Amino acid sequence: MLPVKPLPVPTQKDIAQSLGLSQTAVSLALRNSPGISSTTVARVRAAVRRLGYRPDPMISALMAQRHKGTAARFRAKIAFLTAFGGPDGRRDGNYAVGCFLGAQRAAEERGYLCEAFWMRDSRITGERLSQILWTQNVQGLMVAPMPVDSAPVQLRWEKFAAVSLDYSVADPELHRVVDDHAFGIERVLKEVSTRGYRRPGLVLRASQDVRTHHSRLGVFLVQRRLHPEWADVAPLILPADSWDPLLFAAWLKREQPDVVITEESELPAAVRQLGLRVPRDLGLAFFYKDKPAPLVSGLQIDAEQVGAIASGILMRMIETNERGRPKIPTTTLVKSFFWHAGRSLRPLPLVRRPTP
Repeated sequence: MLPVKPLPVPTQKDIAQSLGLSQTAVSLALRNSPGISSTTVARVRAAVRRLGYRPDPMISALMAQRHKGTAARFRAKIAFLTAFGGPDGRRDGNYAVGCFLGAQRAAEERGYLCEAFWMRDSRITGERLSQILWTQNVQGLMVAPMPVDSAPVQLRWEKFAAVSLDYSVADPELHRVVDDHAFGIERVLKEVSTRGYRRPGLVLRASQDVRTHHSRLGVFLVQRRLHPEWADVAPLILPADSWDPLLFAAWLKREQPDVVITEESELPAAVRQLGLRVPRDLGLAFFYKDKPAPLVSGLQIDAEQVGAIASGILMRMIETNERGRPKIPTTTLVKSFFWHAGRSLRPLPLVRRPTP
């Protein structure tokens, strides 16, 4: 068989010559630069489809590195979009703050800026916020976890590369980077089983169950099926997006778990108020801790690692000009935690070595 000579790969220069434009104008149009008219951008994109042009990601990355030394006002930005608290961000959860710090560090290492933007100013429409972000040279959006009562996010998504840090943004459906909820609770269940607990009970809020696509609840129910030695303790799903001590007390009396698996920070105090001693009367294991708590057993989340990984994915999208709503959204699961033994569970049983 005769060797087939590959067709030449079209370049930006070829596109420029076909349209009678400069190569610089083509490059700027491919990056949706505000200095290029929408008509020119449309012509360039039509030529890209016609000629089959594909950007070289290695060259894009190299160009990003070369631009590190330019003035700060020209550096590409990543906007960390948050809706908790107020514009100062002081009421953001520890998870969102950790993700921002990790994203900011990873962005700085590659010559990008990462800045936080508050999304709940009723005076600014989605169209106006999109314009503000674009004129400030924001190329990528990282959407932090949204409050349960958040309205749909209305932005000009086609202008930006974008990733979400959890499942709370349902529309548009973006690429996501999240800590691995299913693996996390499986790890907790392994720890409580090793310590001899046989009546594990799960407590979580309905809103959290929905926004995590039932991953924690699903793994809990499956693991209970796989462990016939465990009692059938019904999970407590709190219907409102708030802690309810009365519902918890009634559930505890009815189901009588020997260990409770949760993320509710109010739960240790509620157990003490009921006159129970931890871990003697009841074990407590947290499947999610976003800040250090030395006495509590559970998974310590490394939110900065989640943010850093999300930042890396977003910068690659920027450099390969992947903008707008993805045709096939993906989810990257990050095992970004470690087990903290604490003191709210029984100690591990001693392993006796056989005598020689």
